[in-house]
Amino acid sequence: MSLGMKGFLGFDFSDPTIIFHLIAYLLTNSWILLGVAVLVLSLGIYLTAISYLDLSYVLPIHASSYVLNGVFAWAFLGEDISMMRWSSTIIISCGVLLVGFSDSQTSNVSNSHNSSIKVQNLPLFLLPLSITISKSWIAILISSVSDASGDLLLALGMKKIGQMKMLPLRKMPRLIWNILSNPMIISGIICQGIAFFSFISVLSWADVSFVRPATALTYIISMLGAKFVLKEKIKPQKFWGIFLIGLGVFLHH
Repeated sequence: MSLGMKGFLGFDFSDPTIIFHLIAYLLTNSWILLGVAVLVLSLGIYLTAISYLDLSYVLPIHASSYVLNGVFAWAFLGEDISMMRWSSTIIISCGVLLVGFSDSQTSNVSNSHNSSIKVQNLPLFLLPLSITISKSWIAILISSVSDASGDLLLALGMKKIGQMKMLPLRKMPRLIWNILSNPMIISGIICQGIAFFSFISVLSWADVSFVRPATALTYIISMLGAKFVLKEKIKPQKFWGIFLIGLGVFLHH
């Protein structure tokens, strides 16, 4: 997707018609379509996983993707990755891994930053006083909050549907219908659609080696949601992992 979005130039927030140009571009770019196909496959595997396991256990398994994204961005996209960015990426990955593997065994389910934009009129507890935040971080915040909300909604929907099991072919349409007709699942997919558009938008002007680790904010929001919304048991070690994720994201700036 990063490779495909590098060809989408002139992204302008002030132009309300940009969304239509973006959609048309996404539907005709082969790299984007290939990336979406991989994401659809990933979503199917993810839904299966959260039907069996706690959300707070499943999410951190993706930790290695942050380092792999950096390696692939350097090797195939030719991105120049500073030592600070490598360090923050590794810290984030360690934090995510610590969150995921603080349990001794699998938990079972109980039944760039250029082009600054000034942001005004926000609550003081959200941002510092002299507020200047880059459009990259605005997009990343939107993506992270939407993605985390989608994770929670998908998990709530899959808890109601139950564990996904191997079924005879004739029963598969019924299972698919139960998934696609569940309001929680639909809402979760919509939230993740918003996250997807925010994510690919920022890829049109920022390096994937910066964007991908920054979206680790999703884990912090999702873990808090898993504790307070899904009522999952979060061991103290996981909060150290969340601290490392936050530290890594701060250094990543």
